[in-house]
Amino acid sequence: MKRILSITLVLAMLFSCFMLFSCAPSENGEEKEKSTRMTIDLNPSVEFMLDEENKVVSVTALNDDGAILIAGEVFVGLSAEEASALFVELAEEIGYLVDTEAFENEIKVSISGATKYAKDLRDSVSAKINSKLDELDVDAAVKQIEAMAEDELRTLIAKSSTYTEEELEGMSEEELYNALALSRTETALLLTEDLRNAYLEAKEYEIAFAEREETAKIIDGISTLHAAMNTAYKAALNTYKSALDEIEAQRYDKLISPESSYQQALNILRDKKALVIEKKNELAGLELDSAEYEAKLDELNALEAQYSDAYEALTEIGEAVNAIIDALLVKLRELEAALVEIESSFSSDIKSTLEAKASEIELAVNESKDSFFESFEAEHGDDIKAMENALIQRKQELIQANAKAE
Repeated sequence: MKRILSITLVLAMLFSCFMLFSCAPSENGEEKEKSTRMTIDLNPSVEFMLDEENKVVSVTALNDDGAILIAGEVFVGLSAEEASALFVELAEEIGYLVDTEAFENEIKVSISGATKYAKDLRDSVSAKINSKLDELDVDAAVKQIEAMAEDELRTLIAKSSTYTEEELEGMSEEELYNALALSRTETALLLTEDLRNAYLEAKEYEIAFAEREETAKIIDGISTLHAAMNTAYKAALNTYKSALDEIEAQRYDKLISPESSYQQALNILRDKKALVIEKKNELAGLELDSAEYEAKLDELNALEAQYSDAYEALTEIGEAVNAIIDALLVKLRELEAALVEIESSFSSDIKSTLEAKASEIELAVNESKDSFFESFEAEHGDDIKAMENALIQRKQELIQANAKAE
């Protein structure tokens, strides 16, 4: 897909900027963080990573409703205020914002940073949201909430990237936000959490495999005296790769494939959510104390119960699939332990040669990192596009239903 080029370019630009500068001055001379994390939560929940000019560099859905809201939209390049206004506009158009006294609309906004600049940005974004609400004639409360604490941020990045715990532990808060921005930009086309998790775990293991594969190549070139050792090492490495392939096949078949029971259950959940939204919008035009309102409210309660049941069913399927994958991961770690044991038995001349050729190993690892998205997208591009189209179609259905209710 053509969008690979834009992502690669953005990643390169971000990386070079983050390496050259630690912070950027605001218009009044006050320094601010290079990367800023802004979240807007109405259920849908969405995260925006901002650059030093407070322009959006990535947008990430934090739940399924968020994925529906951002599907097919262009947030990248907008200011924080413009992105927040678009979020509210879409939420109202889709039906997540219901203009009625019966339901309290609360929009929660968080923006990272403890500087006056960050506080001013929070106030500016909140003001823009209120202005858009007035324009749409929708009653809602805007609440500023605290950004993630540093330990929570580390936990999020550990789940959202291939950084190790040791690497994250040594990062400052600013470096953590830069790392998150890079990771989010890399996975920008992957709209759902399931797909992002599949990508990141596959990348992590692929990097480990690339490092060991290069190690085997180097040992091959040392001496025929190590042929037996390397034969055993490569056999263990091949078994390890087969286990990796099995995990990815299972993850795809049971979680990602449109034919999987998980995706089918997810579609049922979205159907139930659409009915809930539709019923809420029907209630919006009724008198609170009327008999019709009470009847519609009973219908809404029944639909919300059905939604809850569908969510529980989806969760059960997800847990069952994760149990299968976890069992395969246990086997994979056993194979990895076998590789580590062989590596620990390398002779001194093998170890010294590997140390001398550390740059070659690092190059192979970096090439694996750089090319992984392209290979993943080539393999799953049709599924990525199909998921995006399904989300866009779902959004259009909600917009049409909401328009009829009005």
